[in-house]
Amino acid sequence: MRRTRSQRLHDELDKLCGDIVKERDGWRCRRCGADRDHGAVIQWAHIIRRSRSKAVRWNIDNGISLCNSCHVWLDRSADRIQAAFFVEKMIGKKKMEKLHELANDKNAKSWLVCNLEEKLRELSSNI
Repeated sequence: MRRTRSQRLHDELDKLCGDIVKERDGWRCRRCGADRDHGAVIQWAHIIRRSRSKAVRWNIDNGISLCNSCHVWLDRSADRIQAAFFVEKMIGKKKMEKLHELANDKNAKSWLVCNLEEKLRELSSNI
């Protein structure tokens, strides 16, 4: 099955954002401290699920670096309050509030190819 231009741009943006977040965090899990240099697989974890809001999917502040185990813990934690406190401690209360404000924006528009290309250029300039 052939991927559309939009799907390919989504993939590029996901990879670019993940690389920026992991680089920012020193390729180290922000929860347990595991790092790439000692064999840990470091992943980009969305704080606010990417399926919940288009507005924060490629927002660098909406990501933290986690190892696989900690990523699973965050996504499937039975104690959502503990997970929320962990995230707030990692990024700060003001950033957390801003992310929720953006995620709850009812005026967030669908991503058009031109918007995706613009976001790709914007993020590429951060490297």
